[in-house]
Amino acid sequence: MIMLEIHYVVAGSKEEVKKYDKASDFVGAQYKEVPDLQDNYHVTKVLLAGKEIELDDKTIGGLFNYLNK
Repeated sequence: MIMLEIHYVVAGSKEEVKKYDKASDFVGAQYKEVPDLQDNYHVTKVLLAGKEIELDDKTIGGLFNYLNK
């Protein structure tokens, strides 16, 4: 089962979706020298365990901070 589904837009292009088996997989991937997703990408929707979460900072960086609490 997919635990984390991130819908995001890069520089006004069409929406893209990235899925992770666990939220910790996303957090770990963001710590890499070249992260999976850039911090400034605009997040349009995030599903965590099938439920949409509301972010104050609607960026990949904001999602990282939210999950890394």
